[in-house]
Amino acid sequence: MTSTTSDQKKFAVIYADPPWDIQQKGARGAAQHYDLMTIDRLKAMPVADLAADNATLLLWTTNAALPAALELMQDWGFEYKTNAVWDKYFMGLGNYFRGSHELLLHGVRGKAPFKFRGQRSTLLFPRQDHSHKPEEMIPLIERVLDGPYLELFARRRPNSLADWSVWGNEIESDISIPGYPVPSDFARQDGPIQTGAGDA
Repeated sequence: MTSTTSDQKKFAVIYADPPWDIQQKGARGAAQHYDLMTIDRLKAMPVADLAADNATLLLWTTNAALPAALELMQDWGFEYKTNAVWDKYFMGLGNYFRGSHELLLHGVRGKAPFKFRGQRSTLLFPRQDHSHKPEEMIPLIERVLDGPYLELFARRRPNSLADWSVWGNEIESDISIPGYPVPSDFARQDGPIQTGAGDA
């Protein structure tokens, strides 16, 4: 049974891969793979209610969505600190530079220091199918930050024994977010499913 934002635990780490609709509607864009969300719809999510007083947000963004992602981080109650870069190696799409990397923004609410300070900001992980973020991210997150952990817009459960919860439209979710139904609670709420997993 899923819990709601009013009665569930608070999370020390929120790991999110939003389905940005910014420059993603073309013939080769993310819209061909999953439903997208506007920045206003993302900003309205009560993510601040899910976070502990001392918490970290790790937020994937596309290059085109970077300005919006920084706004979103602030609206969700986090202060931007730094970022990491996933080097995908293979050349992707782009009207200017041909993208071969993706950005992971790091934001903090309260005091949430890394417990391991030896992690490089360049992530050399293999690329998989469309929008599938590296499986190596889960042990990396657990190495640098203590949980409990929440993955938003999840598509699969983390391969981990740590305290992870998930929410997304392709997985049985552990929490409910009012106004943002997922399959496990869709029958109890009105409106279309408006979730997905981010990027290109």
